[in-house]
Amino acid sequence: MEVRNDYVINTDAKVILNQYDEFGSLCSLVFEGEDIYSVKASPLTIVKKSIEYYGHSLQGAIAGAKSALGKISMPPVKISGKLGIYWFPVKSIMHEDHIWISIDHIADYYALSDKTVTVIFHDGSDIAVESSYNSFERKVNRALKYKNIMVNRTNGESLNSSNKLKGHGIERDPARKQYRYVSRKDYEK
Repeated sequence: MEVRNDYVINTDAKVILNQYDEFGSLCSLVFEGEDIYSVKASPLTIVKKSIEYYGHSLQGAIAGAKSALGKISMPPVKISGKLGIYWFPVKSIMHEDHIWISIDHIADYYALSDKTVTVIFHDGSDIAVESSYNSFERKVNRALKYKNIMVNRTNGESLNSSNKLKGHGIERDPARKQYRYVSRKDYEK
């Protein structure tokens, strides 16, 4: 296993687990493709520095996710929109033993016990993570939803799209010198 001082998340990275070195310092195990790296940085530090590497901040990534998904705890984050890299924490980032998983590498998952989920990746590898099935599924679904929202937004679809007005129209009320929104049925009368 290769030891690194730092690491930047890329499209092949699938999970970052916590580990402690021989001195008791919080470090990480990074699974990238078929390789495993021991990194002398915490999982949170790797995520934070990776987001910064791609030109953003962790604080901005969290704020963006909450803007799209609502006020939720433990939101997924966009590491790089251009590369389509979206990750989510399995535990709160306030806990040292939290881990991060890439949404794009998950093939399946199932409950191993009440508090353990086995995650199967597309390459056939798997890991057991401490989480209830329902909690893990909620995080996976949020991450997928967030990625979908961001892909749609960056492809030009917006809340202000004219597609939202199908079957409706705008009518001017000359007496009150204002406009009003009407259904297409009322508009065509």
